[in-house]
Amino acid sequence: MPSLNLRLLAYVLVLALVLVAPVYAQTTEYTIASESNLYVDGTSNSTPEWRVYATQIDGTLSMDEEGSVVSVQLVVPSKMMKSRKSPIMDRGMYGALKANEHPEIVYELASVSDFAASDDGTFTLNAAGNLTIAATTQEILIPVEGVSQEDGSVHFTGTHTMLMTDYGLKPPSMMFGQFRTGDELVITFELIAVPGE
Repeated sequence: MPSLNLRLLAYVLVLALVLVAPVYAQTTEYTIASESNLYVDGTSNSTPEWRVYATQIDGTLSMDEEGSVVSVQLVVPSKMMKSRKSPIMDRGMYGALKANEHPEIVYELASVSDFAASDDGTFTLNAAGNLTIAATTQEILIPVEGVSQEDGSVHFTGTHTMLMTDYGLKPPSMMFGQFRTGDELVITFELIAVPGE
């Protein structure tokens, strides 16, 4: 009797592997190319708007055989957010992000809905994921547009509006309060995913 149970267990394990293996085989892995762009727009009391750029974006992404996104993880070092214009603005942003204590901004995909693809290689989807800034995580929903390229890469674009205070962040105030930023930020991304080696 024990030998029968062992044979049955072995059969179940083999069957599970046979059923699960194709799922993994149908997934394509990508990395986020250095040519990708991500920037944040905001407002202040002294200028109409300001912008800071993510000068480093690390990440991986996977897609299924239908072209829908299965997983995403993005990491932006907090001190790689730069204005490209003002060191004062950079220091204010690092302070607001608590960059010394929390050196990374992290996004992880949780689920995808409303995936729709066209014959021309374009597609749309809604990405639900978790954005973590300064140790505070919020679930966010982002409408995303994608385009599959002839070289095998996939380009993703989208925007997300957020409030700094939702993450426990205090909008930067510099030059003894003469320059104060607004609470609302708009994140825009243009990510290029290239197939892994």
